[in-house]
Amino acid sequence: MSAPSGSAGSATTVRPRRLLAVTSFAHFMNDGMIFFLPVVSDLLVVGHHDSTATVTAMLTVFYLCSAGVGVLVGLLADRVGRRGPLIALGIATLGVSMFGFDAALTASGAASTALAIAAAVVAGVGSSVYHPLGGSIVQLSFGDGARGKALGVNGAFGSLGRALYPALFFVIAGLGLSKADTALVAGTVALVAAAVIAAGLVSGGADGPRRGTRAGATPRVPLRSLLTRSVVALMGISLVRSLAFIGVVSWIPIYLTSNRHAGVSTMLGVIVTIMYAGGVVGQLVFGLLADRFDKRAVLALDSLGSAGGIAWFLTTSGHGVAATASLCAFGLFTFSGFPLLLSLVSDYVPRSASATGNALVWGVGATGGQALGPLVVSVLMGGQVHHLGGAFGAMAALIALTVLATPLLGRATRSNPVQLFG
Repeated sequence: MSAPSGSAGSATTVRPRRLLAVTSFAHFMNDGMIFFLPVVSDLLVVGHHDSTATVTAMLTVFYLCSAGVGVLVGLLADRVGRRGPLIALGIATLGVSMFGFDAALTASGAASTALAIAAAVVAGVGSSVYHPLGGSIVQLSFGDGARGKALGVNGAFGSLGRALYPALFFVIAGLGLSKADTALVAGTVALVAAAVIAAGLVSGGADGPRRGTRAGATPRVPLRSLLTRSVVALMGISLVRSLAFIGVVSWIPIYLTSNRHAGVSTMLGVIVTIMYAGGVVGQLVFGLLADRFDKRAVLALDSLGSAGGIAWFLTTSGHGVAATASLCAFGLFTFSGFPLLLSLVSDYVPRSASATGNALVWGVGATGGQALGPLVVSVLMGGQVHHLGGAFGAMAALIALTVLATPLLGRATRSNPVQLFG
């Protein structure tokens, strides 16, 4: 663990851990609300009788906004700092979007469609903030020997949020609230959490280096100079992986409900939660592997494991133990990209451009792929949900093919531990 330069003895050990704790909580909130969207999609189609075109438009707009705004957020953070307030603002914006989804689920017809897409725009803007900035804080707080583990711990909380939110949605609804009004609860909790995160990150010193604001500061790194072969290849791998991952994840609730008769119920929430829960373990495991082995080989293993999980799921039937276990295996590999991708970013991008590098690989790459995934699966299934199984098989093959691109990634050289404040 790297220590802040010139800090007192207690600060050298407490501050990075505090930053990791608060950013992990922010990751939990961020990803929990993001992966609320597939459940909302299922409610719109099955319970609200909206068309699959509405869901496709909503998800595509959400991911496009997240990808586009993410690069701007990364550039801003590397330029002026203020990572803590920006992360809190992103969480609050996601909370506001939940109120929009509540309105969409209570409206009807064209009004419902318009509100769903408007809420998706707001959610996309809010979701663009955490990954480049939260990842940057962790990258700058920990050195080479511990960075993957720290990112894995941080990512595990994101996976925990993804795992709990779908189930909590149905649990809260079971207490007497309508399924639409559970979005109001989620939005209110997000606003409170944003205030807590702002206080924790600002007082914890999360701004990191600011280019050109003090003597000895690292000069500005032009965006074009970051686009090396390794970074461009990593962006491409990230984009294709995410296209296939989210193409499956976004339509899994609808597939389980329509093709395997799980129903819009607590059972559906439990199955989706178990799928996301696999990522809690996966983030930790792959974070540790990233610190100990060639990250390129670990990334290839992760891709093959995800493809295998989809293939296993397609050999099962119904929504019983075998199907649930296969989805858990799929989740273990699929939701482990955060520590792997951002550890590789740290190897290829200067520390003064960490947020921008993260935004390129995670925002443009991963989130750009997420924008395309629901659309590609929608095209492959031709608007007929009974064709989803074939579309999922195509996504598994696409994930496996990304392994062929890993030799384009340069071998990382070990460097001295990064100092966040020195």
